[in-house]
Amino acid sequence: MTVRVLLVSTTGMGDCLWGTPGIRALKKTFPEIEIDLVVNKSWKSLFDFNPYLNKIFEYYSEWYLQPFLGIKLLGMHYDAIYLFHTNRDFRRLLPWLRSSSVWCHQNFDWIPESHRMKMDTTFHGVQRRLIMLENFGVKPDGGQMEIFFDQATLDRSQQILKSHNFSPGKYIYLNLGASVEKKRWKLECFIELASQILKKTSWNIMLGGGGPDDQKRSQAILNQLNSPRVSTDCMCSLMVSASIISQAGLMVTSDTGPMHIGLAVKTPVVALFGTISPTGSGPYEIADHLCRVITIDPEDQDSFNVENPDEYHIKSITVNRVWEQVEKMLANNSSP
Repeated sequence: MTVRVLLVSTTGMGDCLWGTPGIRALKKTFPEIEIDLVVNKSWKSLFDFNPYLNKIFEYYSEWYLQPFLGIKLLGMHYDAIYLFHTNRDFRRLLPWLRSSSVWCHQNFDWIPESHRMKMDTTFHGVQRRLIMLENFGVKPDGGQMEIFFDQATLDRSQQILKSHNFSPGKYIYLNLGASVEKKRWKLECFIELASQILKKTSWNIMLGGGGPDDQKRSQAILNQLNSPRVSTDCMCSLMVSASIISQAGLMVTSDTGPMHIGLAVKTPVVALFGTISPTGSGPYEIADHLCRVITIDPEDQDSFNVENPDEYHIKSITVNRVWEQVEKMLANNSSP
């Protein structure tokens, strides 16, 4: 009889990608197992071509859409369900789940205490998911996240690069966006950094970000620099952008979803952290030559506790500090 497991990951992009090492380890430990995934609808495409998954169900946060997912799950029986990361709203779907074994690492009072795994709060998100599975005999296969691409996506990204006269591995990807304002590096800083890249190197620049504000920020930089060596992929689909990130020689980004894409596809990353410590949510088991983390200045550490967090944090990271790390990463990795 086939063993079926359901994994649930319904929150942010990074939270969902943190589950990929666990998915891989589960399938490699038990090759005959069938693994289904409930994932936030916004990030489903990142999992569509994952060879370890059987079925993928889209999760909608709107309560009136959740019964449609419930009906799909009602016909499925699972030997175990692991809540990799979700929120309290997911409890609405519990009556639809056909399994007597639902486990989580978050302290949800709607999960029996005996099935809530208590973990050190300093553990990284990847580590938490692996520990959950390790308790049931799964052998960890490292912490490297991963994304799989179909040929159509690769072809589309190649077309975009070619249309801008960009070659794979010979451009720097600047991710302009973030889910909240306090994680966004200032537009003026990106403009200054891009100017230095153009003046001091022969690298091209691809501007990225998925939100409407990112498109405006991207256009502002394009207008300011007015250079054929600068382009944007802000209008692309998530998977095409991920493919473009995967072909970049370097990525500069704040602590946000695309940062995790960069880490998953093994593009060298300079990551800016201003609001939280990178210990629990930053790079995990990533070699130094593939990632450099920049945090706020030590004298600004007290600002983590101020009443108005939108007024500080990432703004204290200077262009000079970022450029210093960009130079080092370019020197360590291949150049145009």
